[in-house]
Amino acid sequence: MREKILVTLLILAAAIVGLSPRIQAQDAASKAQELLKQARAAIGGEKLRSLNSLSATGNYRRTMGDRDMTGEVQFDLILPDKMMRTETLSPVPNMEITRIEAVSGDNVWSDQQSSGMGGGMIFMRRPSDNSPQGLVRQQNSIRAELTRVTLGWLLAAPSSFPVEFTYAGQAEAPDGKAEVLDVKGLNGFAARLFLDQQTHKPLMLTYKGRKPQIITRQAGPPGNPEELEKRMKEVEAEALKQPEVEFQIRFSDYHEVNGISLPHRLTRAMDGEINEEWEITKFKINPSLKPEKFEKK
Repeated sequence: MREKILVTLLILAAAIVGLSPRIQAQDAASKAQELLKQARAAIGGEKLRSLNSLSATGNYRRTMGDRDMTGEVQFDLILPDKMMRTETLSPVPNMEITRIEAVSGDNVWSDQQSSGMGGGMIFMRRPSDNSPQGLVRQQNSIRAELTRVTLGWLLAAPSSFPVEFTYAGQAEAPDGKAEVLDVKGLNGFAARLFLDQQTHKPLMLTYKGRKPQIITRQAGPPGNPEELEKRMKEVEAEALKQPEVEFQIRFSDYHEVNGISLPHRLTRAMDGEINEEWEITKFKINPSLKPEKFEKK
């Protein structure tokens, strides 16, 4: 099944039929809005317009280097501009890592906490040096990654990060066709959103990026902070030298929750290989979330 999904993703991404030269930029934007209107009607219509907040909890499986790990994921959202992802994983026995990435308006932050020794290793999935440029890159990456989830689930981006949609053409695969929209935003944000031609629901989102770099250090006492910062700068510099690869996020297993059709499975492929899967076990529509939850303590 995983192999079939991956083949379909690759065919769709590679088989986009380009726009006719007669379609100008204005027509492409109008066509995109028409398709978005259909898609939003397909996933909820009026119910979607009454959405103020959303929570999703589930399980995930991720490959990090030579390790295959599982954990729990929670995604919280308050419209129009607050998003948070909380991950808890056990990369090795007797160790637990909780990582939070959040956007609240113009503020972007992350936090990671570890408990237990777990064989003596601590993993840092998104290392970044503490230079102004490094922190900006990290913040842009967090905002972009959380925005991709809301685009796939709700066909919307946070108000603090507006995006533009234009029609890019059609993509074909053995099991169907998709309408393709180009999505562009601030800080070089660019993605392609694939809408199933029959159901009009989001099928896949693709984008270019560099593979996440992973570094480890011994658990226990922090050790020499200068050595750790030096190592993080080295990893950051090496990451910037690497060529960009294509990422593909597939949204599937749609079920209706309080009148809104939501994908309960998210599969991400990186450079042609599936490296992450989410299985959402519960969505909550309009849960009581406090804005303070999205501020760094």
